[in-house]
Amino acid sequence: MAKRLVVGLGNPGPEYEKTWHNLGFHVVREVAKRTRSGLKLSGDVLLATGKFAGTDLFLALPQTYMNLSGVPVARLMKQHQLHDDEVLVVFDDHDLPRGQVRIRPSGGDGGHRGLRSILRECGTDAIPRLRIGIRDEEVDPDVGGYKDLADRVLDSITACEEKHLLSISEGSAEIVLDWVRNSTRITMNRHNNRRFQMPVDESGAGKVREIGNDDAHSNTGVSKDKSH
Repeated sequence: MAKRLVVGLGNPGPEYEKTWHNLGFHVVREVAKRTRSGLKLSGDVLLATGKFAGTDLFLALPQTYMNLSGVPVARLMKQHQLHDDEVLVVFDDHDLPRGQVRIRPSGGDGGHRGLRSILRECGTDAIPRLRIGIRDEEVDPDVGGYKDLADRVLDSITACEEKHLLSISEGSAEIVLDWVRNSTRITMNRHNNRRFQMPVDESGAGKVREIGNDDAHSNTGVSKDKSH
């Protein structure tokens, strides 16, 4: 039977829960909800095991803090005899506009300490990843040159942002489940540069809608993430 491991990156503790830097945690919790998989603490990781679409599915939220995320991930890969392409890492990326998603089969860490730890501990850069944009274009219209980025990504989100975070998490969870059903390449072709954003309706209230691949603007660059 096919096997898949989905890893959400974030920091443990209530002080980090409502921050953009914990977006990976939120997405994987949404996947657990949709697959009716219960996350339970197992040493240094919250772990759920179950089946989805004929696949043995493992969901993991490392509880080691961001820069040691690779320790439980490498152990789980060895324990369940998982190949590199059977793992998907889900995390926030400040170089992408908020709500834009990008899937890659391999590559560097882009400055993200959680992904850096995983690549280091697993000894490879050929691990698929789902990057989800968190950059507020009104504050940072351009990629790079950020000041106090660590403070911003760890700031508590506003009530309006919380609604946006929920919508992004729900949309990204659908992408993760599509990856479980299919290959990384197929998922890339279907979803790269989709964007879940918060437009303003006529009443001035925020309402989330999705922008498709053809409408989304692609932004690339090296993340300046300095947080834990």
